[in-house]
Amino acid sequence: MNSRERQLAAIRHETPDRIPVDVITIETRPEIAGLLGIAEEDVYDTLGIDGRILPSPYIGPLPAAIGPFKLTQWGTADGGPYGQTAANPYPLADATTIAEIERYPWPDAALYDYETAAQTAVEWSRRYAIRGPGWMPVFWRACELFGMEEAMWKMKMQPAVFEAAVEHLFEHIYDRCRRLVEACGAHLDILMIEDDFASQQGLLISPGDWRRFLKPRYARLFEIGKRAGKFVWFHSCGNITSVLPDLIDIGMDVWETVQLHTLPVSPAQLKREYGRSLTFFGGINTQRLPFISPVEVRAEVQQVIEILGAGGGYICGPDHHIKPDVPAENTVALFHTALAFRQPGHTR
Repeated sequence: MNSRERQLAAIRHETPDRIPVDVITIETRPEIAGLLGIAEEDVYDTLGIDGRILPSPYIGPLPAAIGPFKLTQWGTADGGPYGQTAANPYPLADATTIAEIERYPWPDAALYDYETAAQTAVEWSRRYAIRGPGWMPVFWRACELFGMEEAMWKMKMQPAVFEAAVEHLFEHIYDRCRRLVEACGAHLDILMIEDDFASQQGLLISPGDWRRFLKPRYARLFEIGKRAGKFVWFHSCGNITSVLPDLIDIGMDVWETVQLHTLPVSPAQLKREYGRSLTFFGGINTQRLPFISPVEVRAEVQQVIEILGAGGGYICGPDHHIKPDVPAENTVALFHTALAFRQPGHTR
């Protein structure tokens, strides 16, 4: 099996030749390259990463910078926490009417590099399972535009204003996903939608508000992938178990990123309750990776694979980014342990 075949087999709940592995991103590639004596561009292949996130960057005009601060196409500070810096407060923080939301200069979904994305998908799909567009959040972006506290207040006290912004965000993301799927055709295996709306204790908003403002929009986004015969890969950090059945109901196939240590159920219970419906991606606790030994990393990886990987439906990897404080030895231990693991009944 090549990487593409392996990962797609796992998503179909088949038992591949080995457990597929993947990652959101590794921020320590130079250190790993130095440890292994390889070029930095070879790190992902050497670690056996089976999937790739397809880039399709924004190529349109950007708002004018505010002092030293560059702005994104959304009018928020590039790299700021939820858009806030000393020079750039949340751009919709003072909006109180739907008319103000309508007048906001929303970016154009046509202004992303779909042509290069399609060319890259053709090349990569010969080897890897391809997913995209990636980070195009609805709730998180609303918090970035309003400010989190203001977004929560508007959701409760001015729901029409909040929903008007959410609808604009949704329309942009819908158009972007549609364009990417059409541009890439069969070379894009997985429609990947990402958002964040939970902490490690549970949802940041009530399940009722989630179902009102977010679920119908996620459902329509998922439909783009389903109509095109794609798997749907959805990202949300934290404990989202209160709405996990809802996400399954609207078509989620892969859940990223499964932070097992945040969940109110054991890994075995998670697999037993949701394993027929979902493929789990993640599971290896990145919060521990800076502080444990390679021996402990290997033990955790083996234990998680034995539980979540039984009968397919698991893609092994860290449950968030590999951050700069993770020793290169631990990252190598994580992936090499997964690569060496074999299950009974694997597909040859």
